[in-house]
Amino acid sequence: MPTDDAALVASWRPAFEALYARDAQNARRQPFEEYWRWVQTYLLEGGAGNPGWLAQRTTLLARVRDAEARARLAPQLEVLGRAIAGEWAKDSATRRIHSTFLQGRPNLMSWGRALETAARRDTGDGQAIEAAVRAIQAELDALRVPGAVL
Repeated sequence: MPTDDAALVASWRPAFEALYARDAQNARRQPFEEYWRWVQTYLLEGGAGNPGWLAQRTTLLARVRDAEARARLAPQLEVLGRAIAGEWAKDSATRRIHSTFLQGRPNLMSWGRALETAARRDTGDGQAIEAAVRAIQAELDALRVPGAVL
């Protein structure tokens, strides 16, 4: 894991502390340090057979040759990754995002595959990737998962 990614994630800790504090049910089941460890795991190391979110983001953006599209997509990917991390890191009894399809939907495995497929189909304009991001965001919205913690 690159040091700058670790520093970036560390800079987000106060925002994740605030997000954690808003979910009293999860806070009763899971101490913040455990939650924070899972946030870092998702963002930096990955889960369900996928690399960490920041590595996935880098790979996806590398497929987009159009600079304007890449600039538009980068913050969308950050917002999405942070929202997923904030929910997936919760105790398994309270989170609404699962690791694999065997545990339920939505899940990291399916989303990872959707993003990989979109990256393969993308012609360099970012449209296929952006459509996959919008679809995942729509699933989060349907679950009322809080948006990114900026």
